[in-house]
Amino acid sequence: MSFPEFLESSQISVSNRSKGPNDDTSPIHLVLGNEAGDADSIISSLSLAYVNGRSSDFPNVPLVSIQRSDLPLRRDVVYLLDMAGVSTESLLYIDDHTVNDILRDAAPTSMTLVDHNRIKSSLSFLSDNISEILDHHEDECSHEHVTIDSGNRVIAFDKGLATVASTCTLVAERLLRELGSASIDRSLGLVLLGVILLDSVNMLPEAGKGTPRDESAIQALMNRTDWSTSPKRSPTLVGDDALRKIFPNGKDTMPDRTALFDALSEAKFDPKFWQEMSARDCLRIDYKRFSVEGESLVQAIGMSTVLLDVRSVLAKQHFHSTMADFVSAEDVDIFGVMTMHVNDGGTWIRELLLTGRDTSLVDVFAQYLLKHPDAAFLQIKEDMECLKDEKESMHTRIFSQGNVKGSRKQVAPVFLNYASSLSRL
Repeated sequence: MSFPEFLESSQISVSNRSKGPNDDTSPIHLVLGNEAGDADSIISSLSLAYVNGRSSDFPNVPLVSIQRSDLPLRRDVVYLLDMAGVSTESLLYIDDHTVNDILRDAAPTSMTLVDHNRIKSSLSFLSDNISEILDHHEDECSHEHVTIDSGNRVIAFDKGLATVASTCTLVAERLLRELGSASIDRSLGLVLLGVILLDSVNMLPEAGKGTPRDESAIQALMNRTDWSTSPKRSPTLVGDDALRKIFPNGKDTMPDRTALFDALSEAKFDPKFWQEMSARDCLRIDYKRFSVEGESLVQAIGMSTVLLDVRSVLAKQHFHSTMADFVSAEDVDIFGVMTMHVNDGGTWIRELLLTGRDTSLVDVFAQYLLKHPDAAFLQIKEDMECLKDEKESMHTRIFSQGNVKGSRKQVAPVFLNYASSLSRL
């Protein structure tokens, strides 16, 4: 069964189960990415379910961890799936009624978490059903019944650094182990390759994202995938000119990795797309909520990644009031907007907006970022000019981040470690 056919069969399987008897307790295993639902989360979920399902006696069902209506905001994902012959209509989304039926019937369901290692709070009732974790973020030490010794807790993060740029690298490694000498399905190889290239920034040394494991996965996917077998569904969103660049020797041949990376990167970072996006969509398109353990003054932290410069974010219509509403709805004490863009000289720039409902807490976190040795590697400096003419709904501070390699994967643990030290007492 091809990768696209597997995804279609998963939707049919879940639909039939939903229509069946209410006491259906036949085993079903769900694979779920993190709530931000970026390319790595979505593709690693789809692909791992396919890989695991090859040797499983019961259905492995991948879930897209965002609402169905939100997928068009993930332009890189839509573009990549279109090239791979996958219909986004055939996928299962977290808000589908058939999926909700299964999630409510938690007893017979087991789960794999990919690209995160702590299930979001709204699904915490499923914690006991988690049987596997495959991730590359710092271990939050949740779901401790899933142990490293069992082989089911694989977290590629060591000494403050991810040892792979992408969870899709971990999926590719598992796929290669299980396949032996067999070739890789074209659609599966393409989506895994595309995401690893995105997350590793095509292994550019100056980006500092890729690792030797990522490059090994890229080479294996390039060389082991059967590029001669085209998917049944032809691309409808990717134009012929773009396809000729990506597949310069013909559509049934190996892609040019740089052209593939460039096409996906342009889809993801398109400034016009981000400029036209509403303030609310900007905040929620790549958002994660983190819970803080213990009796801390800070119980929850929210962090959004936005691919614009911070001034463009602030200039969006009703931005401050929209952000205040968003923070209230998410019920977080500290909220950060991590911005990233390329300046006119081709240099990557990172900035950070910090806000919250309690002015003193915002200022305490600001001083920690500016002064504490544990945050020094981020190279944080305050931008006093940026908010000079702004009318804020909440106390807000803006910073430049000199360490452009410090993504949310590195920044979130800094916030969480400090928050856990702020005792209510």
